[in-house]
Parts: sequence; C-alpha cells; structure tokens
Amino acid sequence: MPGRTYEQSSEAGRERMLPVPYARLVDITPTLHDPVAVTSAVPGTQITGVSVALDVSRATAVVNVAKGMITRQNVRNCTGYAGGGGGAENAWRIIQIGDPVFYDASTTMVALGVQLSLAAADNTLVPLANPLYGFVVMLQTETAASFPKGAGGAGSTNLCAVMHI
Repeated sequence: MPGRTYEQSSEAGRERMLPVPYARLVDITPTLHDPVAVTSAVPGTQITGVSVALDVSRATAVVNVAKGMITRQNVRNCTGYAGGGGGAENAWRIIQIGDPVFYDASTTMVALGVQLSLAAADNTLVPLANPLYGFVVMLQTETAASFPKGAGGAGSTNLCAVMHI
C-alpha cells in the first residue's frame, strides 16, 4: 500500500534483530518492512516485529523486535468480526493516539494486504486472541488535529505511527 515505509525512531537502542525462518512466521510469505508475527503454541503471545531483511536463499526473515521502536504502518480500524469462520468485519471505530494495535491474520486482513488492526481477536470459528503489537502515536509531522483517523461506522485503512511493545 502506498505510504508505508520502515521509518523507525532514531532513539538509541531501538534495534533488536532476530533471524526467523519463514516457516515459523504467521504469514510464511513476508514482505519487506511489513509487520510480522512468529507462530506460538499460545494464541496472543506471539513475538511481533518488522521484517527488515529477507534472505530468500535461506528462507529467513530478519525481524526487528525492539521495544519502543516507532514505525509507520497501515492500521485497519476494525474492532470485530461477524460470527463463524472467516467472518467479515462488523465493527469499527475511529483511531486515536494511544489506541492498542494488534497483529491480525484474519482472512479479511490478508485479503486487504494489511497486518495490523484494532481487533483483539481474529475471525476464526472460535476467535483466538491477536497478539498486541503496539500503540498508535503521533508522527513527528502530525499534530493533535491529525486525529482521529478513520470513521466509526465503516472500515478503513489508515497510515499510523505505531510504537512497538
């Protein structure tokens, strides 16, 4: 999607790189500079970060998992899904500074090419917890007047600065 870049904060110590095999990623076809999550036996506890390098020959992504890094990412304003496996989005809200952002691998998100949303649970038949990815913060070029983003009654994808936890 246009406008998405790996634009992290310049504070010291905001890089913690981990090599992760594609097979251990929730999305086994990672895209450079996109949010990623490592698979886990316990839903909602996945390690999350941003892919900063892809080694196709070794099928490995280098993932920055640094706490406190700020990157510009697309965030969906979806907060919930209709019942049943693969349910469509059925709840939305405006995006405000400080809102929690989750790594969301729901089928509707995959179809949109977006990995982050405001939904704490996915759209599987028995909803599973989405891992907390971070919180919405202001870009250096934004002001309070830049918020809220999105609309409360309709789905939208919004470019946001997200501070990783």
